Amino acid sequence: MTDFLRKIHLVKDISIQLPVSKIDFIQKFRSHVDESDLSFVPFEVLQSSRNEYKGNISNNYFELKKRRKLFDTNYSFAKVTAHFSEDNNRLNIEAEINGFRKRMLLFVGVMLAFYSIFIITSLFLTSDNSASFFVLPFLLFHMSIMLGIPYFIIRRSVKRMIYDLERDLHYWVTKN
Repeated sequence: MTDFLRKIHLVKDISIQLPVSKIDFIQKFRSHVDESDLSFVPFEVLQSSRNEYKGNISNNYFELKKRRKLFDTNYSFAKVTAHFSEDNNRLNIEAEINGFRKRMLLFVGVMLAFYSIFIITSLFLTSDNSASFFVLPFLLFHMSIMLGIPYFIIRRSVKRMIYDLERDLHYWVTKN
């Protein structure tokens, strides 16, 4: 499943090198990221914090995602899990950005079941071929839109998270 998600660009791997020690990075991470277990928080948009990310960090591992904000139309679905190590006073980060959630399988399954039932019933109920000539292409077009839009939103979210993560990590390190 993960290989398929990598092929359709819903999961990406990146490597980042930062000119900072592991101890300094952990301190900067904790000052710029709200401590969280990344579970669902019902009124997260109403919490006040200046930090853009929420997540947690341990000795060689961290995970984070963007915080939800009120009236934010560019919310990122992507979650970052990363392992890091220090080598000659440089921090090497190997991160995986995952935009796909397992609950999306429920959405895709329901949508495919709905459209397959609708297509089958429309084929059997329309005895006239001209009616099915118009109904079937409309259903296929509608299905491609309903499944395509979430795909492109999640894919863009992964690309944006890669850009924002690289930019913000370099900013944290170079900022005093």
